[in-house]
Amino acid sequence: MASRYNNRKIILSEQTLPVGKLLPGMIVTFNYSESGVKDPRPVLLFLHRDRETNLLEGLNINYINPSKVKKLFQVIEFKKGKVESDENLLSLKENYFRIQIANPKKRSPLTTKRFYSGIVAGDIAFKQAYRSYKTTKLTALKVTNIKLDMVGLDEN
Repeated sequence: MASRYNNRKIILSEQTLPVGKLLPGMIVTFNYSESGVKDPRPVLLFLHRDRETNLLEGLNINYINPSKVKKLFQVIEFKKGKVESDENLLSLKENYFRIQIANPKKRSPLTTKRFYSGIVAGDIAFKQAYRSYKTTKLTALKVTNIKLDMVGLDEN
């Protein structure tokens, strides 16, 4: 069983977002109420939404050791995953952080499948942190902007 950490300290700001507007690569947080759940306030690197099963999938950063979180972002950069710390494709009040994973609004060579096979599947800690959440059990969904220095990224 994966250990749980409190990695909420990487969050700089949050803004409310409806589930339908989620883009792969966003880091989101929400309240999750399901019986037996170990992390009621996940910090999720969102990768995929299955509309048929109503599931959100991604890496729960709270299940990754804080020093390993930096490694995650270094691996993403090494694999040519561009990071956008001031994106606003959705015309929200504030900009938000997003790893540049391909989506209908903005094309990218990094797809969710490539991200999973090249980054998540390559590290047991990342694989153990991969989670799915029922959209019917989550509330207060918020997209975040993160403190880049805390994840080993420069602010340039």
